[in-house]
Amino acid sequence: MHLLTLWNNIVSLLDSEFPAWRERIDDMGQVSTVQARKAWEDDGAFKEDDEVFKAVLLAVLSAGVDWSIVENRALPDLDDFLKDELKPGLFLESYSNLLDERINVYWKEWFRERSATPRFFHLLIRMKETARRLDEHSKTHGKAEDYFTRLMAQHDSDPKKVALCIGCDRQYKLPALGVPLAAEALKNLGFDVAKPDRHLCRAMRAFGLVIYEQVKKGEPQYRNKNKQLEVMTKVEEIANAAGKPVAYVDNAIWMLVAEGERQLADRALAELGGSSQIQTKDQSGLVALLDSWEKEGDVEEHKETLEYLIRALDENRPEGYKHFPPELKGKSW
Repeated sequence: MHLLTLWNNIVSLLDSEFPAWRERIDDMGQVSTVQARKAWEDDGAFKEDDEVFKAVLLAVLSAGVDWSIVENRALPDLDDFLKDELKPGLFLESYSNLLDERINVYWKEWFRERSATPRFFHLLIRMKETARRLDEHSKTHGKAEDYFTRLMAQHDSDPKKVALCIGCDRQYKLPALGVPLAAEALKNLGFDVAKPDRHLCRAMRAFGLVIYEQVKKGEPQYRNKNKQLEVMTKVEEIANAAGKPVAYVDNAIWMLVAEGERQLADRALAELGGSSQIQTKDQSGLVALLDSWEKEGDVEEHKETLEYLIRALDENRPEGYKHFPPELKGKSW
């Protein structure tokens, strides 16, 4: 299916099930921040240090929770809470110097009353090191935001690569931020990128745009950085086809798969992609085959098979395996 057709299907479903979805995206504020950064012409920082701290905190706060709960219960009082707890203009330094006991007792209690998740409480302590690193960078280079803009310059202005760097790279990783939360922080700072969390990865898999082996509920999933990059890239491709910011498409898909009661099942998502979902056993077989090719390192040997597969996926993705050469059938499936 053409990516623009997929996007139109997503829009059509949102229009019928949630007519106010566009206003909802506006209210979330990420798209407007992305657009404002693109239009930014001042030589100064787009975000001040306190705003950088809050962008990271909000990303961490999004871990494992329906964001609408955070919006309704935590955000209305968050600014006042931060001003009471931290020195205005020095949020990064103030937080890095907080006693663990203060975070473990008072901060956790404040956020627990507002339905934060246990994972968030664990990340609060790790955020101290993130705040310290960003504060040191600010004192050396003038602004904490420079940490992110430098990485953008080093990675061809590609926020996908920066998200991987902040989430995985030994030198530049920020504690408390894996790749999905790093991408979320970047969005909060105005960089146009998708958040490859379990919800978005599930949607891309159900649409047939990426291939993942199904995992059992509760098991770690979608943590391979190459797969996360693939998911971010596919959302970017949909956004380019639709002529929309990546954050806009990301937020729209999120409303289908993660928010409130509108959490579409995989089968319904697959229908948006114009096909029935690939069976788990077929997914597993294809994953195993691709892994074996990668280990062998001789893709040329499989050129004919790849051509069959590409043609099949273009024509009818879920049944692509039927186009495999006869000698492969019965070995992978």
